[in-house]
Amino acid sequence: MATRYYGKTYGPVPQHVLRVGDAERDAAAADLGDHYVAGRLDLTELHDRLSEVFAARTQGQLGQVMADLPGPARPRWKADDGGDAKLAVPRPREPCEEIPSDRAGRFAALSLLILAMLIWLFTAYLFARHGTYAPAGPWPAGH
Repeated sequence: MATRYYGKTYGPVPQHVLRVGDAERDAAAADLGDHYVAGRLDLTELHDRLSEVFAARTQGQLGQVMADLPGPARPRWKADDGGDAKLAVPRPREPCEEIPSDRAGRFAALSLLILAMLIWLFTAYLFARHGTYAPAGPWPAGH
């Protein structure tokens, strides 16, 4: 169906001519921010490269902006077998082992919660036992 509009395609499209979307541009901008934090870029160069990233339309243009920067921080997007560019999904972190300060913090929070509940129960008991407050007036009790 696409050949009706674009003509025949002759083999796979090279990676550098594939169009990028907002997700890829945002990922490249985040990578540039990481490089700025690491001290590889100064502020003016960061602004220049960010304007180039947000104007980029293809993966090749994004690659030119990031070409002289170290590889681990670039690019976080990848192309799957279908050719669609997608952000790489990070693996979930493995649970870390519990340290004693975590355990002490949980114990303190639970203790404060139990103390607050006991105060609330004691207060509710006192009001239920004595009823509502009604001041005594000068009238006799039978009226």
